[in-house]
Amino acid sequence: MKRVRLGVAIAVGLLVAGIVAGPIVARPLLTRWVWNQFSAQLERTFDATLTVESFEVSVVPAVTVTGSGLRLNRRDNSDAPPLISIPKFEASTSLTRLWNGNIKSVVVDGATISIPSDMRPSLKKPGDDPPARPGAKKPRRLPPFTVDLIETNHATLIIQPTNPVGVPLVFDIELARLVEFSTTEPTRFEARVINPKPRGAVAAIGKLGPWQSADPRKTHIEGDYTLTKADMSVFKGIGGSLDAKGRFNGALDNLAVEGTTSMTDFSVETGKHPMPLSTSFKARVDGTNGNTYLDRVSAKLGNSPIEAVGEIAGKPGIKGKTIRLKITTQSALLDDLIKLVVDQQPTPMRGRLILNARMELPPGDEPVIDTLKLNGQFTIQRGSFSSDTVQDKVDELSRKGQGKPKDTSVDNVLSEFSGHFALKNGVLDLPNLQFAVRGAEVRLAGSYGLRGERLDFTGELRLQAKISQTQTGFKSVLLKVIDPFFSKHGVGALLPIRVGGTVTSPEFGLNMFGNKKKVSPVNAPSAPPSPGKPSRQPGS
Repeated sequence: MKRVRLGVAIAVGLLVAGIVAGPIVARPLLTRWVWNQFSAQLERTFDATLTVESFEVSVVPAVTVTGSGLRLNRRDNSDAPPLISIPKFEASTSLTRLWNGNIKSVVVDGATISIPSDMRPSLKKPGDDPPARPGAKKPRRLPPFTVDLIETNHATLIIQPTNPVGVPLVFDIELARLVEFSTTEPTRFEARVINPKPRGAVAAIGKLGPWQSADPRKTHIEGDYTLTKADMSVFKGIGGSLDAKGRFNGALDNLAVEGTTSMTDFSVETGKHPMPLSTSFKARVDGTNGNTYLDRVSAKLGNSPIEAVGEIAGKPGIKGKTIRLKITTQSALLDDLIKLVVDQQPTPMRGRLILNARMELPPGDEPVIDTLKLNGQFTIQRGSFSSDTVQDKVDELSRKGQGKPKDTSVDNVLSEFSGHFALKNGVLDLPNLQFAVRGAEVRLAGSYGLRGERLDFTGELRLQAKISQTQTGFKSVLLKVIDPFFSKHGVGALLPIRVGGTVTSPEFGLNMFGNKKKVSPVNAPSAPPSPGKPSRQPGS
């Protein structure tokens, strides 16, 4: 009897000990299982090897995994920067969810994501399990990995350059939220990114993925974006605040983007006149290096339409992007463009501008006016000058050119300009500038300095009338003697001239014995029709 009682007591004692000690023994095994499931899913999703400095697993009342120093390194190149490095993280789920490959939420702080440049082809298919360690038991085939919500703060996205001497592309992500992340389906996201230059906040929403672990650059992304109050003054020499919005669609290495931009206060250092500038565009963006290829840009500066195509692209080993554009306009208002770059009101000249040009703006901190390069050809139709002094000289030139020096009905004469041009280092070279009014034509070669507005031209003046016909009375009679010396090439008079001074105060004179710049031959513009008597108000 005593032995029976002793056996029962021992059995009860063992039962109680099992009840008390069971969780203590089972908990390490359970936490290890949780961590193994968690790490195996990450390794499989990103085709990488996971290491961590420290981690803790709690299974009561819910499954929580916290840790620091998490790194996911490429399997094929362990010496490369980690694909993902996370200083701190916290994940929460339940045992049932984890068994089915689902995590309820992940919060990450300070993550760095590095997209490599030399991903090698892989036979691994998305979702395949990582290879088993030597001697290890074959693991259970994991279900597709999903996360209900991922939140990351202060993350950095680094896209390594394809060229070994290139500069990495870096994005600062203030906040990102991924909803219903999956290894097999696109993930909804919203993000706030700081655009470095011009600096401004970009808000984006859309869909990302599924993640292409074999080549992350091929991961699909689509959505809408807005950029607000980007400060253009980071480009020395210009100013204004830029707003933009649009849509993007494609892989990271070939993203189609279309949208609009608007500025109410665009300005250039030399002009100091804020002007409205708006654009609509279609472009292709290589998100792996930041190069943008502009298929179409339709801009409006003030009231002037401008079309452009080109690129904003970098060169290996050189920091920053160079803007290269082909610009055309058939109906721009000349005073809009002059107002932008010349500090004078009203603008010294008005008219209709036809322009075909190529523009190049290299990166750097130098003022735009000193680094901008332009070359092309232009025509100014129905030009008139706001300065009465200058316009009076033009009117006088037309009267004398027609042999009507005293005809006051020849007034407010419209002018036509044409020629080729090249802008470099703040100096505008005009090798074949032609200026025509009724009865006269001027052909010049020289330069115009944008900063000082200095003119330096020489050339020739062609008049329909003879020299003697430019005067009246006794002077006209005396000048008949020299008419034969200046009547050349089928015109009444051909005179060498020079133009100096400034745009607002030009200086005209004969250049009988001075140096003459060679004028490149071009088709001379035809004289404009009889202009009548237009007003000198802006916009005429």
